[in-house]
Amino acid sequence: MLSRVAESLFWLSRYIERAENLARLVDVNREHLLDSHRQGQSNPTEAWRPVLQATCADAAYDAILEDSEPPPDAGRFITLENRYPDSIRQCIANARENARMVRDQISEEMWLELNAVHLLLQSSEAEALWASDAPEFYNRIIDFSLLFQGLTDATVVHDEGWQFMQIGKFLERADKTSRILDILTFWHEPDRYHCSTVLSSCSAFSAFRAEFRGEATLQNVAAFLLFSQAFPRSVRSCLRQVDNALHAVSGVPAGTFSNEAERLTGSLLARINFSGVDEVFGRGLHVYIDELQQHLNDIGQRLYETYVLLPSALRNVTRADGTQHMWQYNQQQ
Repeated sequence: MLSRVAESLFWLSRYIERAENLARLVDVNREHLLDSHRQGQSNPTEAWRPVLQATCADAAYDAILEDSEPPPDAGRFITLENRYPDSIRQCIANARENARMVRDQISEEMWLELNAVHLLLQSSEAEALWASDAPEFYNRIIDFSLLFQGLTDATVVHDEGWQFMQIGKFLERADKTSRILDILTFWHEPDRYHCSTVLSSCSAFSAFRAEFRGEATLQNVAAFLLFSQAFPRSVRSCLRQVDNALHAVSGVPAGTFSNEAERLTGSLLARINFSGVDEVFGRGLHVYIDELQQHLNDIGQRLYETYVLLPSALRNVTRADGTQHMWQYNQQQ
């Protein structure tokens, strides 16, 4: 497979997964903001601060905040802001552009669904729908993502291209699950309500209740979202899928490695498999998640160096050059 095709399929899948996670996170936080308003907490910007920081959107938002009066709505900023490159609108636009470049590698059904949601988001109808019925807006984004994933699994050959789409999806999902969990570190002592909000942001509340019969405490939620064997959005489950897809592409047996992306993924998966929540809180939850996100970024970078950069270009790449910076920037969010 051509390296440019692999890269486009990877980012196509990753941007759609990113849009879905942002839609769920913003929708849940809007509900939390309404509850806070009812309880007399009236600073919406500060109520959004944990979400902005967890998604690395705080700097971009603050830059716009300085020139805006009244302050821009943070939920709309993450959703529809054209000047923010990782808004839901821009994620779908970037996914469509990557799909356009590999039009012959995806099915007609995938293209039609992606093109339809892109046209919606670029229209005034999206602004009107968000203003009148934000929950319905976010449900449309989530439903589209789930439909697109189903079409991907059901309508294309499960070859190398499909494997790169799986890698993009699960690497992004692991990153977003860890970032959503990191929101709990914003509060000194997160209560049951905060923990339940984070679970809902990961569509994990029902699954959590099936695995943990007790209360939604910080330790239980962290154990579930990081280490659950069965929940498909846990970091462990996502890393297992990434590891499987990488080995399917290279053809080497599981438990061995043929490149740095496989080695780093296997090493991180082993660390997750042989550690527990006590180790996490021994290091500090925020510190642990920061290190985890850096490892995920490193996996993506080594994947890029292995399958996308030409060998001649790779020899000239240094760890601080512009090419790597752009790849890492795309991973940051």
